Amino acid sequence: MLLKRMSMMTIALLATAAVPTFAQTDIKATFVKHLKTSRDFTLKVADQMPEASYDFKLTPPQMSFAQQIVHLSQELDGFSALLSGEKPSGAKPPSMNKKDVLAFAQQSYDRAIQRVSKLTPEQISKSYDTGDGSMTGLEVLMFALDHTTHHRASAEMYLRAKGIKPTDYEF
Repeated sequence: MLLKRMSMMTIALLATAAVPTFAQTDIKATFVKHLKTSRDFTLKVADQMPEASYDFKLTPPQMSFAQQIVHLSQELDGFSALLSGEKPSGAKPPSMNKKDVLAFAQQSYDRAIQRVSKLTPEQISKSYDTGDGSMTGLEVLMFALDHTTHHRASAEMYLRAKGIKPTDYEF
């Protein structure tokens, strides 16, 4: 009986010890899933704007439609590079035309997805110095998705101003 109780306690302790690792792995898988959805949705939004309107701005001080998509792509690269310990690519599209911006966004997302899929639980839980203060890896991932959503939503407003109904939201 004592041996059975000790075995049950050992199993319970081992299961409890494994929870943080499982939770971190689950978080990583969840973020990879949402980055893929975000990539596909962002590319749909970016593809809706006609080539001739890629330089369109709602007001003079705002970024153009192309600049919105490029900016969110560059920042996504920076966020994922910070967590992976790599240097941001610093890349820019060859031009601000539709084809180049779409290809640049695709590459930035794919690079971020690759980096996030390789994160360790330690990288997700440790703190990072960012331009916006100290954040855990989890917070950096949340910030990356939030920042992307913010700029994609701005791009959707540009579409509406051009009389184009944005594609339905995807989560």
